[in-house]
Amino acid sequence: MPAPVETTAAMTEPAPQHTPALGSEAARQGVSPNVVMGVFGGLLTTLLGALIGLMMWQFSSLGSRIDAQGARIDSLRTELRAEIGGLRTELRTELHSEIGGLRAEMQAGFREINAILLDHTDRLARLEAAAGLPRSADAPH
Repeated sequence: MPAPVETTAAMTEPAPQHTPALGSEAARQGVSPNVVMGVFGGLLTTLLGALIGLMMWQFSSLGSRIDAQGARIDSLRTELRAEIGGLRTELRTELHSEIGGLRAEMQAGFREINAILLDHTDRLARLEAAAGLPRSADAPH
């Protein structure tokens, strides 16, 4: 036998449905993965762009500093070459002066040695003549 339908349950009014606010409904539904990926991708792109911009600025600054140092090195090279050239000229002048002085001293020394040798040769010749020794054929006259 079939169960009789209760009429009392069918006659009662249903409980009022709660109508959620729009914000809380969206919160329950959650955020779409595509939106999250879009926002994350945008942030990542912005950060990469800022990083690349910062790197380019640093490289540009570094290049400027290198160029400035290159100009300074060129300036120092020019100054150093001039200094070396001046010192070389001064050294050559001093060497030529010293060489001239040395030549004069050497020539004076050679003259003195020649005078002493001639004096000794003359004395030896006089001693040999006084002793009655024969004169050698190769002796100077």
